[in-house]
Amino acid sequence: MKKKKIRRHIDRLRKKFQLSIFNESTLENVFSLRVSLMDGVFLAASAFIVFFFFSLFLLSHTPLKSLLPEDLDPKLRNQLVAEAFRVDSLADVMDKQTKYIDVLKEIISGNLPVDTLKMKGKNIPLDTLANRHLELMKTTRKEKAFREDYEESEKYNLSILNEQPKVEGLLFYKPIKGRIVTSFNPKLKSYGIKIQITDIQPTLAVLDGTVLFTGYTSDYEYVIQVQHNNDYISVYKYNSELLKKQGDKVKAGEAIGIVGKNSDSTGMPHLYFELWHKGIALNPQDYILF
Repeated sequence: MKKKKIRRHIDRLRKKFQLSIFNESTLENVFSLRVSLMDGVFLAASAFIVFFFFSLFLLSHTPLKSLLPEDLDPKLRNQLVAEAFRVDSLADVMDKQTKYIDVLKEIISGNLPVDTLKMKGKNIPLDTLANRHLELMKTTRKEKAFREDYEESEKYNLSILNEQPKVEGLLFYKPIKGRIVTSFNPKLKSYGIKIQITDIQPTLAVLDGTVLFTGYTSDYEYVIQVQHNNDYISVYKYNSELLKKQGDKVKAGEAIGIVGKNSDSTGMPHLYFELWHKGIALNPQDYILF
């Protein structure tokens, strides 16, 4: 029974039909076509297959491909999410940097004091004020390793000891007129020069500056130290008398003490002069023409 029904349906599909087109005025047969339902099915299937492959070609070789939703690879999706978080964190850092620059602009314009900010009777340090607007980025491992390596390599770097102080525009006066009897020799712990005189003379400041120290010692008698610009310090030892006190301003060539033969001293009177720069003893003869 089932086979008969199937054959019956197949016979129906194979059954031919004639499609004719006539001219209404002349009744002439213009077009005639004999087809079956099966032919229609094959024709529709063929048309669908051609349309499918044509559409696939267009989508794969034309810009229409960008209109289709893509199924992202999980790795690519995770990478996109990570990049999104990174962009967000960079935006946060940029915002903090912008706030920090705004604080600096306020300081430069004079709206904020350079050293401190007074608020409710309290002095808030500038660093604290900036930190309220900005949290600096944490040190990365590479940055920390580089800093440690650099500090370790520079720990014993003595190149600063060979740094030549700037003397442009400086005119050194002679501290006293006399004969040099002891030269500069750090190896023998002679960090200055000994200038011998024959009569009482004033001790002169070699540069403008401020008196840093005055006092009497059993080893060097009256001593006076003067702080100058560019981190120079001059030291005058074996004075018989001091004419300045601590904190006084002095001019280059101004008398700051007196050197002469005292009743308590023996030998020829002399001045022991030292010149220092940033904690390093200098040879006065390299800077002063005696």
